[in-house]
Amino acid sequence: MKSKSISVKHNYAKLFSAFSLTFLGDGLTLAAVPWLVSTLTTDTLYASITMTALRLPWLIFSLPVGVLIDRYSRKHMLVGASFTRMLFLLILTICIWGGWISIPLLALFMFGIGLSRVVFDSTVQTIIPQIVEEKNLEKANGQFTAGQLITSDILGVAFGGVIITLHIVYPFAIDTVTAVLSLLLIMGLRGSFLPAKPAASQDQEPSAEDSKQTTQEESEQEAPPMHNWKREMWSGIQYVFQDRFLRGLAILSVTLTLMFSMILVTQIFFVREVLQLEAYAFGVLISIATIGSILGSQAVAHMRTRWSAKQLILLSILSMGLIYGAVGLTSNAYLVGGLYFCAAFFIVVYNVTRSSILQRSVPNELLGRVGSVFRFLSFGISAIGTLLGGLLVRVSETFFDRSFSLQLPYLLLSAVYIVACFLFASKMRNVSDLPEKQQQHSSM
Repeated sequence: MKSKSISVKHNYAKLFSAFSLTFLGDGLTLAAVPWLVSTLTTDTLYASITMTALRLPWLIFSLPVGVLIDRYSRKHMLVGASFTRMLFLLILTICIWGGWISIPLLALFMFGIGLSRVVFDSTVQTIIPQIVEEKNLEKANGQFTAGQLITSDILGVAFGGVIITLHIVYPFAIDTVTAVLSLLLIMGLRGSFLPAKPAASQDQEPSAEDSKQTTQEESEQEAPPMHNWKREMWSGIQYVFQDRFLRGLAILSVTLTLMFSMILVTQIFFVREVLQLEAYAFGVLISIATIGSILGSQAVAHMRTRWSAKQLILLSILSMGLIYGAVGLTSNAYLVGGLYFCAAFFIVVYNVTRSSILQRSVPNELLGRVGSVFRFLSFGISAIGTLLGGLLVRVSETFFDRSFSLQLPYLLLSAVYIVACFLFASKMRNVSDLPEKQQQHSSM
């Protein structure tokens, strides 16, 4: 038992380190891409194409990737994703250094990096409940979220804002190095991490602690044969839409992500033209918001002991709606920094609460597919949202001035979030926020 416990800690530490390194490099790249785009074009629609390309893989590949995660070694899925990301970053760095980059080429690289992120992010979410006890899921999800935020949005974005001034290629080069290190750490995970088998023997259920501590060190069995790809993919969709709360949560996720991605793609122009901030100040602004995110990731476990998951979700949505509405009404950079701080807190509370609901209520052998449904509906729809965000600003400029056009996405988001909050509260008033684990409907 002691050796198993050590193995669990070993895997948790390596997974967390690889995850943090990946997002450190990701923060550098995401800080650099908007500024690289702004040197190539001033058209918000063209700029949105690159961000759309980064999110489009979520729309196309989320559901198929979920099937693969529930069938093959999750460690191997992480290795493949990390290697793909490293390769795309290496070639992208060479192209930028040689001066061969353009909007279409950059969009192509963003698509490839986005595809690797679909596999990596989706797989990590299914491994966490395999090595963490159920009672600690909020804590573990909070730690991973905090690690992502610290490395990506504080260290990555802030550091990226500084080194961009030296040369635009440096963030991409450093990201390539972090990708190599992350790949090596993932290859060092102990065990195959095959998905758990369906509960065939319900008579002898192991204890929760034993099931978490057996981290697939001994599970070298072959993955069961693929009977029907579409049927297995459909089982994840069916699981979500048969449960009223999960169905409502999925629809809510579509709405929130669509609106948020609209402000995300135009944010760089809002910061530069409305707030009149430079690259370094933009990094500081995002870092301030990230501090709020970190506090949210650490507070959510405590908040969960006092409020239900449904109450936390409603509180988060209403708060985000009000806060972003205030952002759309001001051009004061200091005030926007404070509002970003508060909004980021509730963004993380919402995301961690939602992830924990899925990890706690969905059987492990279905978690990849069910999680992929939510990622398809939320992250996937962001590909449409980024395109709509750029289009909204361009169209509104024919009726309003540039400054108001860049503030308009925030005001629209505010209205939609507030309405969504009250609709969700009304529809889910008598529905439990912790669905029971259902029986799997597809054969494995």
